[in-house]
Amino acid sequence: MLARGTVLARGPVAARLALWRAAWRSRWLELSALVLITIVLVSCLHRRWDEPPMLAPLLAVPPALAGIGAVTVRRPLAYGGVSLLAAVFVAIRPTQFATWLPAVTMVTTVVITAVATLGTAVSVRQERRIATVRSVAEVAQHALLRPPPQCLGGVGFDVAYLAAAAEATVGGDLYEVTRTAEHGIRVIMGDVRGKGLDAVELAADILGMFRELAHDTSTLGELAARLDTGLGRSLGRYEEFVTALLLEIDQESGRASIFNCGHPPPLLISAPAGDAERVSALEVPVPAPPLGLLALGDCSAAQLSFHLRPDDQLLLYTDGVTEARDARRRFYPLPHRAAALAAKAAARAQAPGGGARQGLLGLLRADLMKHVGAPLNDDAALLLIQAPATWPASLAGRASVDGESQPARTA
Repeated sequence: MLARGTVLARGPVAARLALWRAAWRSRWLELSALVLITIVLVSCLHRRWDEPPMLAPLLAVPPALAGIGAVTVRRPLAYGGVSLLAAVFVAIRPTQFATWLPAVTMVTTVVITAVATLGTAVSVRQERRIATVRSVAEVAQHALLRPPPQCLGGVGFDVAYLAAAAEATVGGDLYEVTRTAEHGIRVIMGDVRGKGLDAVELAADILGMFRELAHDTSTLGELAARLDTGLGRSLGRYEEFVTALLLEIDQESGRASIFNCGHPPPLLISAPAGDAERVSALEVPVPAPPLGLLALGDCSAAQLSFHLRPDDQLLLYTDGVTEARDARRRFYPLPHRAAALAAKAAARAQAPGGGARQGLLGLLRADLMKHVGAPLNDDAALLLIQAPATWPASLAGRASVDGESQPARTA
């Protein structure tokens, strides 16, 4: 079964690595300050009577550096106190000229320590405010984008969400998984055009309507039409549209259907056959316009039906994934990377102690961040659906797609 979905959460290894780096930076600063103060003291206290203490002004450097990234005011105060004590020792040592230099060093050390302490105090208050905002954002995240269940009707789910906005945990991408009494499992993956709070508000409205309408509408086309109508009632507030992919899975037979409203096509990762994973894009004949613009186009050819074989995987995503660019402005090759990483995840699962197949979404997320090498320019969401090892109603084989041929393999 798939691992529990992660929405912008650090893994335990990454968290330990971050703590180790923070501790090492603190120790490195302490060591550097100690070496600097020692060198200054040795140089100034062992000078000749006719030589001025030229290195004494360097004693103002440790308290200045201590204020950078400090989490409490104690660190710049402690460094400033040690530096001031060293400056006093230097001032006690008599010199033939430049008698003003030790006094200036002590005054400078006191001023720098005060400035560093004040800056640290302001920074700590801001960090506390940011922590409060983050806690509120986490509550909003759980209310808006609830992690899907690990298993629903025998079908496994895993999700990863990366918001483009700084310090954000939610954005304009949306997803939801629900189980209905008459229509099986229904899923929505969407992307609001635009960013910021307006995109989050629109995403919340779409998700609220989907959670209510998914149980009452008989077809995915009707569900899309009612979502579009509900969005149309808010045209006075919204000037945006939403690309969306609606999915329906019969958890008894594995029969599935998608309805595409201008959204990137999902990827079907077939169960391993030999040494490779086969990946195909599930393209509808003609996608419907996005929600909010549905009445402007023809929706008659926007649906596609297919069968999920046992152990098949279905990857839903937003364009923030495929449009992510690296330093040379190359797009992320999702179908190719999904095939390679699916094979890697399967090999890990088959290895001794590998357990059940898992980790594909984590591998994709890490590979995407490695490809970009910087924060994303757009929100990105990935939803991985895992078919069970057997369906309650066994299939004789993969059926054709509503009279159409099976989608062409893309990787």
